[in-house]
Amino acid sequence: MSAPQRLSPASFIKHAADVSNFYGFKPMKEVERGVPRALRVKGPHSFTTTTALSSSYFAQKPTQPVLSFYASHTPSHLPGLYVPKETGEFGLQVVGADDSLGEIVVLKTLFAILNEWGANVGKLRINTLGDRDSKLRFERELSAFARKRANEMSECCRAGSAQNALALYRCTNNSCRDLVREGPRTMNFLSEKSRVHFKDVLEHIERLGFPYELDDLLVGDDRDPRLVFELDLETPDATVLSVVGGRHDDYVRKVTGKKEGSLVSASIFFRNNGIARAHFAPTPTAKIPKVYFVQLGLRAKLEGLAVVDMLRDAGMPVSQSFDAKSLTPQLESAKAQGVSHLLIMGQREALDRTVIVRSATNSSQQIVQLAALPRFLKGIK
Repeated sequence: MSAPQRLSPASFIKHAADVSNFYGFKPMKEVERGVPRALRVKGPHSFTTTTALSSSYFAQKPTQPVLSFYASHTPSHLPGLYVPKETGEFGLQVVGADDSLGEIVVLKTLFAILNEWGANVGKLRINTLGDRDSKLRFERELSAFARKRANEMSECCRAGSAQNALALYRCTNNSCRDLVREGPRTMNFLSEKSRVHFKDVLEHIERLGFPYELDDLLVGDDRDPRLVFELDLETPDATVLSVVGGRHDDYVRKVTGKKEGSLVSASIFFRNNGIARAHFAPTPTAKIPKVYFVQLGLRAKLEGLAVVDMLRDAGMPVSQSFDAKSLTPQLESAKAQGVSHLLIMGQREALDRTVIVRSATNSSQQIVQLAALPRFLKGIK
């Protein structure tokens, strides 16, 4: 896709909504219709309100995870160097995906939004703190380290770290930043389950070709993340200020009071330049897809991201659910949308770089090479 006209923050919100919708994210207002009226958000959406809202929706046991987006003129959890009234937020959320695909779908969508806008991503920085047991072990070691090195801290950090050792990571003082670089590393305290999850995320990132590096200093978010990341742009952008995200399963469980729950989220903070609040309720450009993309298995889902990229470049809308764990909900969704054809990719097709194109009316099908897929689809009726 060619870069959109970069006219204003309002055009950025519209662009981000269109890209997110193509990758399967729905407007938060659409998700909101599925919860009782008493639970709906009366004011602007934010990370806090949408987390509770999406979790309430997911508690009704939908057949697949909930992917949503929102735009807010009153961002929450804004990085400290930005002025709230001058900053807007475009947020992505995946609720109900407990495996590594949740992070990958969010990251893929972020890269597409930014690169198509022209704010090319130079690097993804990522770190993990793991589950609650992993974090507790790390915090105990960090507290012991902070007590031993307290004389080397700035006065404000010395007091803050005595209450919460993680406060060290929020300090911008150079001496404190140098100190935490010598401290314990979160990755050395991971449980086996957390280690495997992070390994899976990194393997998928490498397979997709995202430039990345491990950043031990990405610690200290007060939302108790299991994994955290930031995207650095190649050059400063006139609109986009900062891009951050992470996995916040423990935060969701705290909000809902339930033992289970999962959330991957990301926020793009941008200069709002006083744009009208009406622009913060974006509606994606209506494009009715005639195909639904069914993926079976992890390899197919990862390869499927490249297929969606190909169709987006060709200007062909497609429906899909990357986080559906079985065939049935995907087929039900395809039927409900009334598409004319199904694109089906399993493990074999992913290896062969092919896809099965099946008619929704008479179930006739044929195998098509991925390279020929856009041209083939333009010829179907």
